[in-house]
Amino acid sequence: MTQTLDIPDFLQGVVTPGSPAAYTETDHVELRDLAVHLLADNQRLQRAGRGIRMHYLLHVQPAIEHAVTVGWDRGDIHADADRTYGQWLIDNAGREA
Repeated sequence: MTQTLDIPDFLQGVVTPGSPAAYTETDHVELRDLAVHLLADNQRLQRAGRGIRMHYLLHVQPAIEHAVTVGWDRGDIHADADRTYGQWLIDNAGREA
């Protein structure tokens, strides 16, 4: 499946080179993983009191929107990010930020 979209600058390293508007299955998975990672990272920043609205608006939200545009479910992305963040909390219990 190939889908034509405008690729944001910050995703240039994620999308398959040489085909600026074609996504492979690997690209789809990487877009989802990037959205989950950025969302979970944003949750960690907020917990540490360093959450910045612009970080969310400039990085997290576009990554989520892009993943949704190529077919991923927004709710699944948020659920996976919540699980990732929850696991991070468990792994880092007792540590100081």
